[in-house]
Amino acid sequence: MTILSEGARHYVLILLPRLLKDVERIGLPEIIRTSGFSEQEVTTLYFRFVSIARVLPADPERITTEIWEHLVYCVQVMTGMVNAASLDDLIAARERAVRKYLPHARKSLEEEFEELRHEGTVDFRLAGLLRQEESPEHSRDLCMEAIRREREERFESVRTLDTRALDAHQAFIVESAKAFVIREMAAAPDDFDILDLVIRLLDLLRMVLILEARSKPGESPVSADVSVERIVLGLGNVLYKHELGLEAVS
Repeated sequence: MTILSEGARHYVLILLPRLLKDVERIGLPEIIRTSGFSEQEVTTLYFRFVSIARVLPADPERITTEIWEHLVYCVQVMTGMVNAASLDDLIAARERAVRKYLPHARKSLEEEFEELRHEGTVDFRLAGLLRQEESPEHSRDLCMEAIRREREERFESVRTLDTRALDAHQAFIVESAKAFVIREMAAAPDDFDILDLVIRLLDLLRMVLILEARSKPGESPVSADVSVERIVLGLGNVLYKHELGLEAVS
């Protein structure tokens, strides 16, 4: 097995317990129904993964290459199980996200267009987007254009994101994501999709950390869907899924 990068190792150590929680949330019966594994196989794998997670050291350096190989297998299998059980939910969630973001995207672009028009400048691409008839494809184009224009605004705040409130695994992944953003912005890639996603996740993390710092003890200022843990896991997925062989099971 190829030696994993340090970031991928940190990601595996926070991904495995999250996957176990997802399996528990979905329920073994649903996992069995959708995974293609037998009841005995799913049950055996689940309890094996639970046992492994309980004895894992927090320090990646204390884990041998052989154990890393087994851990990667664990997260590959469990990711496949969870994704198979969650596929319909993910598709529906993606469409809901587009619909929810669309009014904000249109308003943001319209305001920018009006501002440019008053300054005597016409952005023909932006004007064309705003005049097109509604369609699913056009809705996505509007959202992506708004995201593209927000990229520059978010970039500076992302660079200064403070990771001191995170644990060691989370901080390493976030610092790696920041380095990725700085590198990709300098390179100006042809495809900004991944870069935009990482920037938005980092910016969301920045906002959540601010809210948590301002909240009272015991108070949860954000929902579980946008928790620090989930945001960092999202960043890790973007950065390391190819290295860990998770793309084939996504």
